[in-house]
Amino acid sequence: MIGALRQYRTANVLLSLFLLAAFPALAVPSSPAVSAGFASRAGWPLFFEPGPSGRNAPTNFLARGPNFQLVVAPAEVNFLLRRPELAPAADSVRRDRSLELRSAPARAVRISFPGANPQATISGAEPMEGKVNYLLGNDPARWRTQVPMFANVRIHSLYPGVDLLYYGNHRQLEYDFTVSPGTDPGTISLLFQGVDGLSVNPAGELIVRVGQAELRQHPPVVYQFAKGRRQDIAGRYQIKDPRTVSFAVGSYDRDVPLIIDPVFSYASFFGGNGGDTGLAVKVDASGSVYLAGETLSTQFPWGIVGAPFQSQFKGGSVTGDAFVAKLDNTGSHLLYFTYLGGSTDDGAYDLAIDSVGHAFLTGFTVSPDFPTVNALFSQISGSPDATFHVYPTDAFVAELSTNGSALIYSTYLGGTDRDVGSAIAVDPAGYAYVAGLTYSTNFPVLNEVQSSLSGNDDAFVAKLAPGGASLVYSTYLGGTSIDEAEGIAADPDGFAYVAGYTASIDFPITPNAYQTNLNGNGIAITVFDAFVTKMGPQGGALAYSTYLGGQENDYGYRIALDSSRNAYLTGATQSTNFGHADVFNLTLGEDGTNAINFDAFLTKLDTNGIPAYSAQFGGTANDAGWDVAVDPSGRAFVIGITLSTNFPVRQPFDLFRSTNSGLNDVFVIAFDTNAAPVLYSGYLGGSANDYGYAIAVDAEASAYISGMTLSSDFPTSAGALGTNLDGTSDAFLAKIRLQNPTLIVIIVNGTIQISWPATAPDFMLQSTSDLSPPQVWTNVPQAPVLTGGGYLVTLPTTGSTTLFRLHRP
Repeated sequence: MIGALRQYRTANVLLSLFLLAAFPALAVPSSPAVSAGFASRAGWPLFFEPGPSGRNAPTNFLARGPNFQLVVAPAEVNFLLRRPELAPAADSVRRDRSLELRSAPARAVRISFPGANPQATISGAEPMEGKVNYLLGNDPARWRTQVPMFANVRIHSLYPGVDLLYYGNHRQLEYDFTVSPGTDPGTISLLFQGVDGLSVNPAGELIVRVGQAELRQHPPVVYQFAKGRRQDIAGRYQIKDPRTVSFAVGSYDRDVPLIIDPVFSYASFFGGNGGDTGLAVKVDASGSVYLAGETLSTQFPWGIVGAPFQSQFKGGSVTGDAFVAKLDNTGSHLLYFTYLGGSTDDGAYDLAIDSVGHAFLTGFTVSPDFPTVNALFSQISGSPDATFHVYPTDAFVAELSTNGSALIYSTYLGGTDRDVGSAIAVDPAGYAYVAGLTYSTNFPVLNEVQSSLSGNDDAFVAKLAPGGASLVYSTYLGGTSIDEAEGIAADPDGFAYVAGYTASIDFPITPNAYQTNLNGNGIAITVFDAFVTKMGPQGGALAYSTYLGGQENDYGYRIALDSSRNAYLTGATQSTNFGHADVFNLTLGEDGTNAINFDAFLTKLDTNGIPAYSAQFGGTANDAGWDVAVDPSGRAFVIGITLSTNFPVRQPFDLFRSTNSGLNDVFVIAFDTNAAPVLYSGYLGGSANDYGYAIAVDAEASAYISGMTLSSDFPTSAGALGTNLDGTSDAFLAKIRLQNPTLIVIIVNGTIQISWPATAPDFMLQSTSDLSPPQVWTNVPQAPVLTGGGYLVTLPTTGSTTLFRLHRP
């Protein structure tokens, strides 16, 4: 007989359920187990990649950190430092305002080594998993793909008898000088250029002034190993002149190698929102996680050795480039990181993944050289303005190959005014669906519902054939006031479900809609309602279209579908009578200006666009739902942003917190199939601003969340890509497991085949022959094989009773 054990972990108790069954099969039913697991990962590891010239024998290496990037050459290291600025916290309710372009002042700093060996050589050390792809500009011959990553960079013979090793630690740059026996460490000196002053503070730190801010190096750690033991040596910085620093080293054994280990730290100059912002997250059947968004850590002015250093960031000084990253099912190994953009600013606002692992992106670009392949529209549509020579934004749509190194297609999408792609979906046949906003009077239309711009701006909806071969339809969607689409979903029959918000009393609404008038009264005032519109597969017709809102402002953001084509919408509402809500711990308060604060909401609409339920939730400050995902059982998961100190919390566990930790915090809430009970709800964040932007869910009801954090104490788990943000800002990625995986045991051709989902890499297969105390479980020695979306272990049959369980260490 073979059995299986499911082990559930909670914050306070360990509950084990035993199920025994006879051959030939055992299927353990799924049931919620709140707090079965939580893993949070912030940032990307600091890694080095070879420069574009001399790839086989590189002459320099690039690395990126939070709000800085650097190029290491044999005799110098060049920093580009940025201080991007975040939209005010008060704008966190408005998705469009939170994602507006931000300024990003930059400074350049060069550190060289006077008297260094001109024949010093450079090489990468400790190759890492994954590759980097640069699909930048519209000339494929200049793209760089499958660029390797290294954990370290070594400079050989920087000075006679001195080697230099660069490496990352908590996304800070560390570097070790190894001084050979008999070599004088006093020959080492550092010359700083592009700085405004050097000093050593009472703590022994080297302070490098850059404008009103500073670059800081901790006191050097000097040591050597003698007789197998580390011996620390006294060491300090010594200012030789206003731009040059050397090391003063105490007594040491000159017959033993000496290590000098300074660490760069980043102070007030780096206090903004820079680096990477995760705006969309998806998971595929094998458990691989995809993250997309904006990054300022994308390009560097190459060719700087021996030439004046450029302080202007070349890849766009505001948002940088779009990026998409793929991580394995553990979330700890970066499989690829691809940059997509032109010479100015670009950003990815949404992401979709098809069944073979192709990533579909949409967003915006102001780059006239954005990379296009098999493009429907190969040139940016507008003209640069006369003052700043900046193009109005165009939307873009792109499909990337499975390893992120090639474009299946990439195209502009827009007219001569501002256009932004806010959301993208893909159906099983490979059709891509894009929604966004347009100010253009000549946005491309085909098989349209609406042929012209009705107001100052309208939503748009477009459907592209597989491979981007053609437009199936493209249409305006809006009335005579403001209309913006923020979310889109697609079903297998080719219908598109579009969500957003409108202030138009004449927004296209179908006759039998759930709500036919703006704010339920038809009065033309500057108040917004959410909307949900279902488009026909070929365009030209609406299956349904409805307002959704109460007497105050209501904004619809992301939308998701379940297997029965029910639609789930989240957003923000000020209305006490929103959608006839079934209120979940509703608390509305005053913000001091007699205006009601916002709450988040979740509304489920049936196949006819009629609300099946509507839940409104939040505290006494502003709360907004930014994204929603639905599991195969119809459980809904919402991520968002809260300023409230009394957001409703249910079953907090692991990294979740019961109270607001700072300013804006992330919230995550999970609803059962009928919106009650709430399976869990909690805060996630640190003492600074944290923003929850995206959520995805797998077949096991595990939620994957992403966004951006400015908190140095953002909670992270063991084994994270990055566990320390050092006071800077970064994207974050976390996985929340609602229930433990199902173990399936069957007999095939005289063998025992044991399988479990690929989304559970952190579980270990164990066996026992006896459940009597004391139970002794041992790890099954055969390594599982990852295949077909699951792990598989094949064992020979025996004549004895064996029981199996999945155990999470």
